[in-house]
Amino acid sequence: MERSELTRREDEVLHLVLDGLSNDEIAARLAISRRTVETHLRTLFRKTGVSRRAQLAVLYQGGDVSAGPGAPDASDALAPPLSRHRRDLADCERKLQAYAAAVRGLVDRQVPLFEDRVEITLMVGEQDGQDIIIERHWTRPRPYLVYRILGPIMTWPDGPPFEFGDLALNCDVVGRDTRADVHPVQDVNGRPLLLILFQPGLHDETEWVLRYHSPGLWNPLRESGQDSLTWATSTLDQRHPATTRELTLRVVFPASWSGEQLTEQSNLGVIHTERLPTSQTQLTWHHDTEHTGAYHWVLQGSPG
Repeated sequence: MERSELTRREDEVLHLVLDGLSNDEIAARLAISRRTVETHLRTLFRKTGVSRRAQLAVLYQGGDVSAGPGAPDASDALAPPLSRHRRDLADCERKLQAYAAAVRGLVDRQVPLFEDRVEITLMVGEQDGQDIIIERHWTRPRPYLVYRILGPIMTWPDGPPFEFGDLALNCDVVGRDTRADVHPVQDVNGRPLLLILFQPGLHDETEWVLRYHSPGLWNPLRESGQDSLTWATSTLDQRHPATTRELTLRVVFPASWSGEQLTEQSNLGVIHTERLPTSQTQLTWHHDTEHTGAYHWVLQGSPG
């Protein structure tokens, strides 16, 4: 679409996005809130029919790039702009498909190489930006494992736009001289993924802990008193047998909340409720029977 069809503020946000600024930098530059920037981005994505910043660059910058490797030749400069855009989009699509195949291959290759016991703790914040996820894994290699790829628990694709820096990722291996490096990536649809590299690789059962924030995760719960969560024992599309042999889910609600409930829609597992010394309510769900597929929980609770 033409930039003339955008509002003045949308055009300003678009210009700064094309300059490579982050949401926080755009907010500071325009003297608006980060949430307002995210709202303008959602509107830009809707109006242009794209879902990522890189696609905005293709639409509005096209072949107009600086000279150097990959720069357009003279025939490109003389071609109609629409024709150049189509070629650029086709080239981008080919690159995305190659990238998607590589990521899918990495995911497929890891599945037969391990099994897991998993403990997930969801810390519900009083407000947006305070939701924290702690994933504790006991991974048993079969027979050797150098990486894991997993999807973080997030509100994708309906959540607010985010930068990977917002996740504040941290990963530690417990009791071993092994380093775990986390590299955020995305699949072809923009879904966030985490590539975790173990150095050196794992030879026997190893405990490791992944911590991160999840922007906007429990906003529906804070607003309506109810939300849901889905978690797969292998991959969401269930192309592989389960790698998770035992799963524990803990949900910790703020001390001021009331009416806290947690149910699994297929009535799998058992649930225990306790009041912590901090006056927070913790609901613990556990299932130790092999389950191929996904778990679906419903959470309830409301601020006091």
